[in-house]
Amino acid sequence: MNLVTIITPIYNGEKYLIRYFEQVNAIRYKNLQIIVVNDGSKDKTSEIVQKYAEEDSRIEFIDKKVNEGVSSARNDALKRAKGTFCFFFDCDDTFDAQIVEKCVAKVKSDTDTVCYNYASVRRNGSIAEHEFSYLKHQYNKKEILEQILPRSFGTSITDLKGYLSGKHGMRQGKELNGPWRMMYSLEIIRKDNIYFRKDLRVGEDTIFTNKYLAVADVIYTIDEPLYYLHNNDGSAIETYNLDVNRMISGKLQLIKAKDELSDELQQKGMDTYELWGGEYILSSVQIGYALAKDKKLSFAEKCKALKSYHLNSLVKNQWNRLRVKDIMETKSIKAIPVLLLKINWITLTELMLILFCKMGFKIR
Repeated sequence: MNLVTIITPIYNGEKYLIRYFEQVNAIRYKNLQIIVVNDGSKDKTSEIVQKYAEEDSRIEFIDKKVNEGVSSARNDALKRAKGTFCFFFDCDDTFDAQIVEKCVAKVKSDTDTVCYNYASVRRNGSIAEHEFSYLKHQYNKKEILEQILPRSFGTSITDLKGYLSGKHGMRQGKELNGPWRMMYSLEIIRKDNIYFRKDLRVGEDTIFTNKYLAVADVIYTIDEPLYYLHNNDGSAIETYNLDVNRMISGKLQLIKAKDELSDELQQKGMDTYELWGGEYILSSVQIGYALAKDKKLSFAEKCKALKSYHLNSLVKNQWNRLRVKDIMETKSIKAIPVLLLKINWITLTELMLILFCKMGFKIR
């Protein structure tokens, strides 16, 4: 029976820890190394985890006194991971008791990977199962590059045009990059030196997961929700979305990181540049809409903030891949702000988005 490592970073997670450890204890596969990292929490996380670690020898506790971020916490755990395979769980989510057992049963080699389905648990308690887009039960290396990576890496310009023309939703056929989506091979992680980037405010999981997928040997899939993503108040992504300046900074950092990852993969003979870029074009609209809803900033400040993102050279490189003709051909109302931004009518775009907000329109 292979040793399997579970890695869980925690920051101020005391209210979730009883449920988390009950879930861990219920996992039917028992040969586990459970690495829990307290990332400088200011609540009672440390003493709670210490109590459970004393009762269960499988739990290894890394108690950091300074908050260094989720990437640093996961990397610290990876350095101590001893398993053949590893999972990344968040303490505020839940998971099926058979998640490890079912994934381990799928693999045939130490370098195999398993991707499973998930469901979202809304605040009212209702559960929405994700529509799994992986149709095969097994993908070889060539199929991973051709069929898995395009669903994960980002939104291509072709995807963007399809969305604007109403052919499909923005995220239709796409898969989230959360590290909780897969059982990873630690041999691959170490061989290819795959770690979480500590310099990224958001999207560190996107870079980690796609770098891993690009070098994975075989991926098995399980179209069954084994992980439950909880929409909790005060989550990192919720906090991020409420702070427009932080959103702008985070997106610019992530564009640069994706560019660097594409450069790295190109040196290995993999061309991923065409798999992404559309999401950062739409981000100009998303940021403009977030600014339109902000009641603290003046109109001039909103326009200045939108310009700081839209006119950044990293963003302009993506916009240069989209032609005015492409936008016009969609004949869609939601393409109007995209067209205005394409010709850099930023002030008019922001004014229109403010009107959209007042009329109750939503940008999705």
